[in-house]
Amino acid sequence: MMTDTPASPRSPIGIFGGTFDPIHQGHLACARYVLEHCALAQLQFMPCHVPPHRASPGVSAQQRATMIELAIADESAMVLQPLELNRSSPSYTADSLALLKQSMPNSTLAFVIGMDSLCYFTRWYQWQRILELSHLIVCQRPGYSRQEGDAPTLLRQYAATPAALHQHTHGKIIELNNPDFSPSATAIRSALAQNRKNISELALPVLNYIQQHRLYQS
Repeated sequence: MMTDTPASPRSPIGIFGGTFDPIHQGHLACARYVLEHCALAQLQFMPCHVPPHRASPGVSAQQRATMIELAIADESAMVLQPLELNRSSPSYTADSLALLKQSMPNSTLAFVIGMDSLCYFTRWYQWQRILELSHLIVCQRPGYSRQEGDAPTLLRQYAATPAALHQHTHGKIIELNNPDFSPSATAIRSALAQNRKNISELALPVLNYIQQHRLYQS
């Protein structure tokens, strides 16, 4: 049974998972918003492994990691978390958080997801275990509502304010009222495939890297 354990005074660490294929300005804006509104000590970008047959044309896991590092080079509170990148098997959030907790036993973890994910969160692998290892920070996503799917039940049971991240070690769901941070990664990849030179949705170092290595070319 989940216990409601008081946290240490140390500020929590956010874990932002995703494919980041490629990382874009929406990801960075969301990360900045989460850091500010939840007073996190750090936010770690944790790109998931993408099997070779599903990856974007010519883009490796290491290249996705490099693009993250380029994008956050000037963001002192953001770092790359490479835990899942070298796996050849599916990466489950519950397992990854357990490994992170082992490596950072005194840290409070907060996993960042979108409202789209909260709406079907009980279908995630060992979802209860995720809440035993961390908090959830939920960002709004266009087209998804807190009234849909699993969200109403989960929010009734676990919802809390951002202050709870600093008062409890795990088990709370923090819903943020962020603006829309969701440029379409599909549209970005399409623009790259068309060899567009100026793509404002990408940080300039990331765009330069993509163009230098001719990534996302069909």
